[in-house]
Amino acid sequence: MTTIENSTAVALGMTTFLLLVVLYVWTAIALTAVFRKSGEEPWKAWVPILNQIVLLQLGGLSGWLYLLVLVPFAGPLILWALLIVACYRISLAFGHGIGMTVLAALLLPVWASILGFGPARWLGTERPSGSGSGPRRTTVADDFATEYVP
Repeated sequence: MTTIENSTAVALGMTTFLLLVVLYVWTAIALTAVFRKSGEEPWKAWVPILNQIVLLQLGGLSGWLYLLVLVPFAGPLILWALLIVACYRISLAFGHGIGMTVLAALLLPVWASILGFGPARWLGTERPSGSGSGPRRTTVADDFATEYVP
């Protein structure tokens, strides 16, 4: 390799690394806001594996499912699909629909920024005992009754 090729490779590598750091910081800041709104401790958004485990838990799934990443080939894809399910349930808990889930699957930092910094409020994921899986959206009437009763 010539000196020009070496310097180009180094510049490309440093640019890629810088973009990855910026993307990580953006995602962590946005997830901090999401975690704060949902009642989780915000510092968990900055820990690389823990933030995905917390997303699984907020979506009503077990954090232990993260261990699927250890399964060769299919494990990371299954984990990605489960994270999409968790993001769908989190979107419902914030009062959003399937469009936000598509956004979460394709652009997680944008999804987290909209939920974390937007006007959406955490409506909750409480379910009556014996009901199906997944979060239950609270109605506006439930929210009004719990907040504004004298």
